[in-house]
Amino acid sequence: MKNLNYQTDILERFIPISLNYLISDLLQSSLLSPDQREPFKQFCTCYISLFHAHSHKQMQYLKSIYQPFNPDRDTLILNKKELSKQLTQLKSELYSVLENANYEKISEHDLNQALNKISPHGVKVSVDFEDFTEVALFYRGSATHTEFHRNWKQFKFKKQQVEVQVFRRLFILLQPKNREQWIKHLTINKKLSLKKAKKQVDASFKSLAISGEDDVVYMKLFKDIPRADLEMLFPNTRIQIRLFDKIKLGIMGGGGTAGGIMATITKLTASIDPVSALIAVGGLLGVIWRQIAKIFSQRAKYSAILTKNLYFYSLNNNMGALTYLVDSAENEECKEAILAYFFLLTGGESNRHTLDKRIEDYILQQYAIPMNFEIDDGLEKLDNSKLLSHNDDAITALPLNEANITLMQQWNHLIHNNAKPNNEEYNNVDSQ
Repeated sequence: MKNLNYQTDILERFIPISLNYLISDLLQSSLLSPDQREPFKQFCTCYISLFHAHSHKQMQYLKSIYQPFNPDRDTLILNKKELSKQLTQLKSELYSVLENANYEKISEHDLNQALNKISPHGVKVSVDFEDFTEVALFYRGSATHTEFHRNWKQFKFKKQQVEVQVFRRLFILLQPKNREQWIKHLTINKKLSLKKAKKQVDASFKSLAISGEDDVVYMKLFKDIPRADLEMLFPNTRIQIRLFDKIKLGIMGGGGTAGGIMATITKLTASIDPVSALIAVGGLLGVIWRQIAKIFSQRAKYSAILTKNLYFYSLNNNMGALTYLVDSAENEECKEAILAYFFLLTGGESNRHTLDKRIEDYILQQYAIPMNFEIDDGLEKLDNSKLLSHNDDAITALPLNEANITLMQQWNHLIHNNAKPNNEEYNNVDSQ
């Protein structure tokens, strides 16, 4: 999507600079002395490798607990005893990963506001959230995109420039009701008979291509999504014809149908020939069918717009989305830790507030991006790696040589432990 600009009035935690690019800029910074550049480069390499090893372990665990709920799985669920507990663990771990990847949760209020807007693409759709046990949306990166649209409400026939708010990355978690939950919902809340409820549930599961006997969790990742297009991302969207199109079809269709009826009446009253009468009635039916076909054609046009937009917006699904998120979280956490260490190394002893301000000022000056840097996260990760020393509120980073030795020792310890067989890792995994 062209003409995308991050909103400078919204301070986000996300650092929209690639990890490699960020390290390259830090290595070339005048704050780093020439003799520190090679050791700092070694520090970044060691820290990233070590963090990646821990992140890989977390990803394997997440994959294992997600597998029973993955709608794309082709393996059996052999142990169903702990599925409820496992589903709770999955959501807890997943929301933690989203937090680490600097995604922001879309509140119910913001979601309702977005759903009430009409898409700039001219498609109006609705979503029934009662079809789901849980719906959660998270975004990262708020931007604006310039488009040109006609505003029929203000009788402006020339296309006007419109600023469309966009989510650079959008994650959706959907857990549809299982068969038992859905039947219960329809019989109690919708007052349907058991037979009708089962029939409606079977039709719904057929459209979603799932059996409904087991719980499934959909994970979807999208890019550059206009806020007014959120309804398009749900599997149970219902396309609605806009009022403008209804009026247009009503005027054109109504006029054509009325004319056809009048012409048919005239022919029937003027003719006593049965063949001529049948031809006249057939002509009327043809006129009516043509008007009905226009409505179906308009709906097909809306569906085509919906499909086209989703094709270009879609980024990843289910297990692929999970892997993408863990990788994004790894990159964000490495950026936070490396920035915190760099400015402690070059600026000397500091407190949290001063260090946070220094990093935010650097990002603003270097990349023209105002942001809310996660200083606590960066320092916590450095603390966990034993790369800091504290004296009351004052924080100091280990010198580069000591830091590199510490990281190498941790790497050797990790490799040594990983070389040992770990039976618990397999005993705790649900075999699918």
